[in-house]
Order: sequence, then structure tokens, then C-alpha cells
Amino acid sequence: MAVDFKKLREAKKQPPVIDPLEIFRRLPKKAEIRDLYGSQVEVLQAWFSNRGEQDHVIKLHTGGGKTLVGLLIAQSILNETSEPVIFICPNNQLVAQTLDKAKEYSVPAVPYEKPFPDQFLNGKGVMIANYNTLFNGMSRFGVRGKDILKLGGLIVDDAHVGASVVRDAFTIRVKRNSEDTKDETYQAFAAMFRLAFSELGQLGTFDDVVGASDYGVLEVPYWSWHEKLEEVQAFLRENAQGRYELPWPLLRDNLKYCHCLVTRNAVVVTPILPLVDLFPSFSECKRRVFMSATIPDDSEIIRTFDSSSEALFKPLTSKSLAGVSERMILVPGLMGFKVADLLATIRKLCQNAAKAKLGTVIFVPSGHAAQGWREVAEYADSPAAVGAKLKELLDGSTYGPIVLANRYDGIDLPNDSCRLLVLSGLPYAAGEYEIYRANAFAGAASLNRAIAQKIEQGMGRAARGPGDYCVVVVIGADLVAWLGKDANLRFLTTSTYSQLEMGVEISKNISQSKEFIQTINRCFDRESDWVKYHAETLADLTFEATVEKVPIETAAAERQALRLWRDGYREKAIAKLTKQADSQTLEVAERGWLLQLAARIALDWGKKDHALELQQRAFAENRNLFRPLTGVQKVQVILPGAQAQSIVKRLKPFRFKRGYISEFENFVSFLTPNSSSDQFESAMLELGVTLGFEATRPEKTYGQGPDVLWIISKETGLIMEAKSRKNKANSLTKAQHGQLLVSENWFKDNYASLNGIRVSIHPSVTATRNSVPTRTKALTLARLIELTVETRKLVTSLCESGHPDSELASYCEDLLKGSYLTPTRLAQHYLVDFEVQEID
Repeated sequence: MAVDFKKLREAKKQPPVIDPLEIFRRLPKKAEIRDLYGSQVEVLQAWFSNRGEQDHVIKLHTGGGKTLVGLLIAQSILNETSEPVIFICPNNQLVAQTLDKAKEYSVPAVPYEKPFPDQFLNGKGVMIANYNTLFNGMSRFGVRGKDILKLGGLIVDDAHVGASVVRDAFTIRVKRNSEDTKDETYQAFAAMFRLAFSELGQLGTFDDVVGASDYGVLEVPYWSWHEKLEEVQAFLRENAQGRYELPWPLLRDNLKYCHCLVTRNAVVVTPILPLVDLFPSFSECKRRVFMSATIPDDSEIIRTFDSSSEALFKPLTSKSLAGVSERMILVPGLMGFKVADLLATIRKLCQNAAKAKLGTVIFVPSGHAAQGWREVAEYADSPAAVGAKLKELLDGSTYGPIVLANRYDGIDLPNDSCRLLVLSGLPYAAGEYEIYRANAFAGAASLNRAIAQKIEQGMGRAARGPGDYCVVVVIGADLVAWLGKDANLRFLTTSTYSQLEMGVEISKNISQSKEFIQTINRCFDRESDWVKYHAETLADLTFEATVEKVPIETAAAERQALRLWRDGYREKAIAKLTKQADSQTLEVAERGWLLQLAARIALDWGKKDHALELQQRAFAENRNLFRPLTGVQKVQVILPGAQAQSIVKRLKPFRFKRGYISEFENFVSFLTPNSSSDQFESAMLELGVTLGFEATRPEKTYGQGPDVLWIISKETGLIMEAKSRKNKANSLTKAQHGQLLVSENWFKDNYASLNGIRVSIHPSVTATRNSVPTRTKALTLARLIELTVETRKLVTSLCESGHPDSELASYCEDLLKGSYLTPTRLAQHYLVDFEVQEID
């Protein structure tokens, strides 16, 4: 009779092993499996010593073995508590990878199934599932008020990228049926708030968005939302069937804690922060582990999952570089020479990679951006196409190149499946809430943190572990400009920062396009000098990242205020927000954001005067927020300083001066008739600031005044209305000129000591007879192009001059003397008189 080994094991009757290191030692493993990295040992020991705390954040490098760490912790909890444990991932691809990893290391694991597997319920195996299985209005884990499944432990994988996935579970979208058909339900819902946007002076924008001709995201003013809550609730209840059954149970009693966003495709209702406490299985779980990449700012884990701030202040991490892959990061836009025909150069690189049987992937921020790559690569434009192409890359049946749009996470392309990775264009917000928040925080550090995270995610898709390698080529004016700024680089992980430093140093030794390709081939060919240089330099440059406390404290204040508000403690909630807003270390954009939330709570409390006061303060700090209906602060008159010094000041944030050229090219690309009004006016503002003037957008800021105002000297201002999108054959009309006269009156009221010049940015110099454009100047699109070209020459000369910062202003002064860019000469040369048509 055969020996019953199972019976022999059970006869030992030893208590289950709970130390995760000992669990790993005892697991039956394949011969080729190596021991744990030192970094894995460090974090496992730290977790086990402090496992009594509810929340832990674990941060390891990509390829550093986070998944195995999470599985060992899950097994430890199972062995100690015999209660169900779930390991959740953002998407099904990562679920499959985690199940494969569990099988590889013989960790008992089961997928999510209906009904729940006995192995999971009895605490004999960890369940691997996606976020949505737990977070939905009909969750089988239970929603507050119903039967709840108690969990002994919960592992959250890739917690730093979970915000959009979790938020979607709490989001209602009343969608337009199609691009061509105006859905009556969508139209009816949007129409509830038309008057509110009229009162804000945004009726034209609102009608364009609802008419599907504008891609903007508008938030319904919270005071209008508050006033119509009962009407909204009845409307949404009536239309829920077949549209949004899953989120409706979560929001039907919580609409007051939601934003309402209007877009061309949907009216969106989404909570201020995800209401994860509605899932007691999650919120009351005694052991929660949030696994994250080694990014400097993990505050979104608090906003998304309501984790403890203490866990983020003390993440479990390691100084080890274990798991950091070899990456040659090159940025042609920051090199000392201009790569001739960059698209052709990239095509050549792709061909070289394919000949060597190495895969190439190109990441772009949107489907529109992907169209520009059709001559070079195949665009995978649907989830099915993406999945099929990734499979072909992984099994080696294709080497690409393929283009992926806005797919910066959830994709693993190890080894030869992706040796050349092209990151083209600055990643930007995709979902409605992300776009809304990005607009509110434009230019702020919190937005740049989010951008850095997406850049990291994109670069991390290839080279997935030790011994793996890839070349990353970074292109696109907006992305290059972002990387050129010193302040942005601190948001990158220490390893990426170090590899970028390495790439810039390499670039200094490349003098022509041919050498650029040859340098990349040295990585592909595994030249020993390069491999050694990377390893040694990475070790020398990499430093220990410090935890940024202010973002964590701010996120915690938002979470605590929302909790207090929902519990009925409105006064305490407002006090929590205003105290954090008064912090001297907080950026003005974030200060305004907190004050606006406080104003919203005050209105719900019935304190209308206090709400108005808080909203006025919020708008004064952050002009991207709601303009209060009354009591807008008086215009702050700021006169320009010395022109050359103001121009040079714009270069100071750029560690790599050529990055400023890329920033210039990025914004002037919107000075075309095809740009939206907002894009064009924003670009005109940037052009004015680039020229050393004080530039503002009064109509956007105050609801009155010109589209754009340039104060070009201590005596003169250019009062500009932008009619850039009009047909070239159109003339300046009486109504358009009348608008300019109204803006001039506003200017006189607020800039009484200055001389104002009326300027219409117009396709032509013709005007109708009844417009009477006396003393009104035209900045034609042709002259605007000339102005842009001359400004480009100035910017390029400054960035490529090689002058030290201390001499740059003097050099700029010399350049201005021979130009038309000084205030007087600019007005004389670029602004022309209108010609009145003889026949109207």
C-alpha cells in the first residue's frame, strides 16, 4: 500500500506557520525559483512585526516582487485567522497574472466565482479578483445595511492606480445615445442646470458642450445642485433601469456629497470622494495592505480607499535596487542638436528592433494622437485589438511597432516583447472627473504628481524585472517641456530620475542623428561598457526618496471633513478644511479647493453668508474654481517689470533650457483658427507672458472685461478680443466692435492710470461701415504668425546661447534692441488699422 503523505502531515498537528518568510521557505517550489530579494525580506519582516495595525502601505520597485509579497502576506493572514482573504487587482489581466504567480509558488488561490468557493470561505485559499467584484452596488461581499461577509485580510494591488477604477463604481452616467442622436434623457438632465450656467456667464460654453461642439467638462455649481437635489433624485430614480443599476444603490441617499459634471457625451454624477465605507467588508477589515510603486506621493490612496495617513507616513519599503530594470532613457528634444526628421528616425529604430526580433510599443495620450503614427505603426484602437496585439508581442509572432492610446498601466511587456518603448506626448486626464480636477489644478504640484505617475507607469510597461532592459525614447513638445523643469523631476521615482540624468549625460556626447541610432543599438547589442555604465551610475545616482507629508495631510483633511459632514458635524468639517487651507506650505490651488469644499458644506448647513465668504476666498486663491455670484474681489493691478528680466525669469524653472523651447512650441500650436476659444485665449496669455508682459484673461476670471489683456508697459495695455475662428472673408461687425468697446470701459474702470489700445485678433483688416472701428487696431492672423516667429527666434537664442544665468538678462536686452518685440515697436509693427468696407 502506498504511503499516505497527507495523513503523515496531518498527524504532526503543528500550529500553522504565520511568519511569511517561513511560509515561503516551506512552500514546494520549482528548482529554478530563486530565494527572496533582500527588499522582499525587509518589507515582509516589517509587516509581520506590525501586523496588528489595520493599514500598511508596501512600496517596491516595478519588478521587485510586490505580487509575491502580497501573496505571502495573504497566506500568513489565512494561517493566523482562518478567515477569508481577498487579493484585488485593477483589471482582469492582472488577476490572471496573479493567479499564475500563486500557482508558480504553490500558494493556494482561487478566482472570483459565483457562488464563493468553499476554499475561500473556509480560509483555505486566497481569492484573486478585480476591484469591481468588491466595489459595486450589488456586491456579493455586502453593502452597508445588508448581510456582510467578514474578511480577515485584504490585499490591494497597484493601489496607486486604482482611483479611476474605484470611482467608476460610484459614478452615474446619463449618456447621450450617439454622436448624431441627441438623447432626450441626457438633454432633459442637462437642461435642469442651464439657468445656473447663465448666471455664471457660461451659457455659451454650456450650450456648446451640450450641443456636442465643445469637449470641455463643466461642473454644475454646487448651490444649484443643492437646490435641485429632490428633483435630481426623482429624475435619476425614474431613469435608472437599464442605465446605471450598479452605482444607483450607492448614490441614491448620497447625492448631496457628489459633483455633477456636464460633458458632450454624458451628464456625470460622481462622489467628492469614493464612499468606500458603504462596503464594511472593506472598511472594517482588520488587516489591509495597499501595494504601490515607489512614487513620492501616494495621497490618492487616502482619497480613494480612506486608508490611514499613518500608513503612508511610514510605508514599508527598502533602499535596495532589487527589481530595478535597465533602461536607457533618451529625450531628443533635450539634446544639443536637433534630430533630423524625428518620425523617420523613430521608423528606422523600429525597423532595427524588428530585424533583431525585438518588440516596439508607442504610447500616446489619446486616440487622436495615435492617428499621427499610422505611417509608422499599427494602432490598436479597441480593447480586443489591444489584447490581440499584446498577445502577439508576448509570444513573439510580431515585433510591432504598435501604438497604444492612454494605456499607461495594467500592461506587462517583459523581455523581447518590448525592447523599444516610445513615450510620445504628455499623458493627460482621461475620465470626466480626472479632466475636471486637472482643470481645477492646472499648473499645480498636485497635477504634476499625477502626470509623473502616468509617465512612470508608461515607462514601466517594458523591462519588468532584474536582468530585463529596454530603451525609452521620449518625444512630444509638451512632454519634453514638462521633463525640462526641475520642479517636475522631483515627482519621479529615484530610479527613473537617475536613469533620466544618465540619459541627459549620454545625450551631451551625441552630436548627430546617426550617433543617436548607434547609441540605442549599443543597448540592444548588450555592449558590456553600456551595461556596466548603467549599473554603476544607477547605484551612484539613486537616492532614498522622502515621504511628502503635505499632500498626505491634505488628502487626510479632505477625507476627515467628508466623514464629519456625513455624520452631521458640519461645523467641525469646515474647521478641519479651513485649518488645512491656512497651512503656509499649501499651494494656492489646493487652498482654494479646500475652501470651496468648506463653502459647499456651509451652504448645506444653511449658512449662506458664510458659504459666500468661503467661496470668495476660494476663488481669490484659485481662479479655476467657481466664481461667486456676488462679491468678486477687486481687480489686482500689476504692472510689468523690466522686460528682459521678466523674459529670462521664465527660463529659470527649466533645468534643461531646451525644454523651454518645447513649452513654447506646445502653446503656440494653439494659435490657429482650429483651436477652441479657450485654447486660443490661453495661448495668447502665454505668449504675452513669454514676451515679459503682465497677461491675464479678465473675462474668464471676473466674468467681464476682454478675452485677453496684455499690460505691455507701465503706461499701456492691449485690450484684446479674440475672433480667431472667424472665416477670413468675414469683416469685423458692429456687434464684435461693441464687445470691444464694453471691454475698454471695464479697462478704464480698473486701470484708470493706463492708456488702453483696443485690439481685435481677426482674420483680416476689413470692417463693416457701421462698426466704426476708429482707433481700434487689428492683430491679423498673418501678423500673429510673424509675431510668433520672431518670439521663437528670441526664445531659441536664449535657450541655446550657453550664457550663464547671471548674464542671460543682459544678453536678452541686446536681442530685444534689434527686434520688434519691445512694447512700443510691437504696437507699431504688428497692430494695423482696420479698413472699412464701402458696402455692408
